[in-house]
Amino acid sequence: MKVSKDKSKKGVKSKPKTSRKPLSLKQKLQRESKIVKVDNLNWKAVDIPDNLDDYQGFYGLEEIDGVDVKVTGGNVEFVVKDNSKVKDSDNEEDDDDVHDDDDNQDDGDDDQDDDDVDIEDDEDEIIEGDNEDDFKGFDDDNAINEDDQMDIESAKTEKKSKKEVKPKNEKVAKKDSILESAFKNVDLTLPDDNEVNLPYWDDLSLSSFTLNGLSALEYEKPTAIQKRTIPLAIEGKDVIGKAITGSGKTLAYGIPILERHLQKMAKANQSKKVINPPTGIIFAPTRELAHQVVDHLNRIAKFTPLSQHGIVSITGGLSIQKQERLLSHGPGIVVATPGRFLELLQKDMALVQRLSCTDIVVLDEADRLLQDGHFDEFVKILELFGKHRPRDNKELEWKWQTLVFSATFSRDLFGKLDKHLKSNKNKEEMGSSLIDNDEILQLLNDKLKFKDSKPTLVDANPKEMVAGQITEALVECGPTERDLYLYYFLLLYPGSTLVFANSIDSVKRLAPFLNNLKVPTFSIHSSMIQKQRLRTLERFKEASSKNSTAVLIASDVAARGLDIPNIDHVAHYHLPRSADVYIHRSGRTGRAGKEGVSIMFCSPQESSGPLRKLRKLVANNTKKRTRLNVHNDVKLLPLEMDLVSQIKPRVTLASKLADAERSSSSTRKEDNWVHEAAEELGIDNLSDIDNFEDDFIKRQRKRKENKALTKDEARSLRLELNDLLSKQIRKNSRRSYLTSGLQNLAHQMVTGNTHKDVLGHASVNALDDLRTKKAIKKKQIKTKKVKDKK
Repeated sequence: MKVSKDKSKKGVKSKPKTSRKPLSLKQKLQRESKIVKVDNLNWKAVDIPDNLDDYQGFYGLEEIDGVDVKVTGGNVEFVVKDNSKVKDSDNEEDDDDVHDDDDNQDDGDDDQDDDDVDIEDDEDEIIEGDNEDDFKGFDDDNAINEDDQMDIESAKTEKKSKKEVKPKNEKVAKKDSILESAFKNVDLTLPDDNEVNLPYWDDLSLSSFTLNGLSALEYEKPTAIQKRTIPLAIEGKDVIGKAITGSGKTLAYGIPILERHLQKMAKANQSKKVINPPTGIIFAPTRELAHQVVDHLNRIAKFTPLSQHGIVSITGGLSIQKQERLLSHGPGIVVATPGRFLELLQKDMALVQRLSCTDIVVLDEADRLLQDGHFDEFVKILELFGKHRPRDNKELEWKWQTLVFSATFSRDLFGKLDKHLKSNKNKEEMGSSLIDNDEILQLLNDKLKFKDSKPTLVDANPKEMVAGQITEALVECGPTERDLYLYYFLLLYPGSTLVFANSIDSVKRLAPFLNNLKVPTFSIHSSMIQKQRLRTLERFKEASSKNSTAVLIASDVAARGLDIPNIDHVAHYHLPRSADVYIHRSGRTGRAGKEGVSIMFCSPQESSGPLRKLRKLVANNTKKRTRLNVHNDVKLLPLEMDLVSQIKPRVTLASKLADAERSSSSTRKEDNWVHEAAEELGIDNLSDIDNFEDDFIKRQRKRKENKALTKDEARSLRLELNDLLSKQIRKNSRRSYLTSGLQNLAHQMVTGNTHKDVLGHASVNALDDLRTKKAIKKKQIKTKKVKDKK
């Protein structure tokens, strides 16, 4: 009699078989492969040839093939598919690790589903196996349950034990990665101390790490502000530093913080699993300045044993989660803008308690940092620090050290902070927006609550407010002629130029205007997001290094603190609104001992009032003058009107194209905004919207429509402009013949002294054209003396 193996005929109650969840391609590949430790691989010894005389480090060399290398989170993993590549004793362990990795890559629900599927598969295999082996009759219906239940329970316990083991392995791997990053710079080869020859820095008693950094950057001599403030700051005293732009204020506070941090690292116990508070917190008014400070300090700290996250920036516009992770590494120096820093503090009180234990607080560009908005945020930060700073810690002083640095301190600024200041000063004194040192000391002491009863004020500013190596110049022109004379200046005097405008609209219009004239131009303003600003600055630096001419159009967001290297000229497209803004704008050139030019484009309306007031505040105060002559104080830029007349058609066309582009872009944005608002309100018909517009808005819209061009008109103007740009400008409208004209063009060409863009014109420099004959002669004598010494 043939016995059927059908479960229904046997009388065995079969469980409904659940549908197995199909594995993804990623899971299939992972189950086929194994992640193996380097010690568990089946390495083969390499035979060293007999003819090799010097073995050096080749003793015991081993090799392996058929192994993939994968880097995950900074950790190197070895993936094998063939079991022959793995030592037999470790195959079982590696299998478990692979399954654990598979489970962790899915969500919790998927993990549970996989476990259930595996257990159900085991059940099915057991049932089928029993049916296929020996049939013992219909009395064994429940015989399966006991044995199979034990197998299922053992499978579950194995899964749990594997999941319990994994977190330990993760912790070990994480600890190893932290140790690797902590000792990242240990293998860095230091220059020989004997090679470091910085005699001017010897009096400051700096560590060899800092001296090596200074030597690598070729900072042979400290500036006046550095020489006077670094010893005081290292001693732990509160310092207020006042120095002109480009005088090295960043290192004046950066070196003392770095020295203090190196001392703390030497004393710190590395075995303690405690995140140490930062040695110094530096506050900067703008994001660009904060990133610049971090970059500058990292270059100085190149040879120090700081970890990868030893110096970090905390600014707006970037991921707040990433910045929280950076602070969790326990950086030694934090550079921050007040807004984002306060946001992080308000989210995490544990972070407040740790950061309040800092040793040094720095205010860079303090006058801007203490303005409305910034000042409110900064006061809240100081209140949080004062409230949560521990009092019972003997190693910690009751108050942090405060360092304050700026190029100018404005009376208007402190007038906002101190309401009684205006009533104490007469009108004549209030005409000046800059205040003296006694007032600075008194007002800052009231607002910042220094540790010392009387902080040390170091004034390294010379008598003149603008640095002596900056030559100031003036171009008197009509309001509509600024474009013409700006292009004339850029064409005749090649070099890297920073152009400042008072409004964002002007910045957005000037960039396409100059690009239409084939001048490499970039723009930066406060409405740009942080990544766009940083990218623009990098592009400008790259263009200025490659090309003879590069232009950056900026609003006052770039006026303070930014150290853009090798700026030859600063052009004020609009006259600045205050004296301190003019000082900071002009300070973008003539940095680190180099010379530069600051030129103003001024209309007759500005010359009569604002310019005269500005010059009265900024002019050299060594001689008290009852009446100031602007033309005697500022040199007029020499203009060649024949060149101006030749470039005027170019400027007119480029200006029309730029205005059309700007107006069409503005109109398009307004229309999009109106349509989006109408959709949200459920309005379908917008034909009657003109009836509800204000007269001013209508006039403004009409003005923009008049500037707009059709595609054909724009194409025609662009072709006409390109035709003009292809023709070379000629001095005195001379012909193409070498012998024509009053000047010897052949001699200029032979000597290489020809202008690149103007035929028949010698190569010129703005500094040389603005210098007096006496100054030129003085420079020639100085150059001759230097050559004689060599």
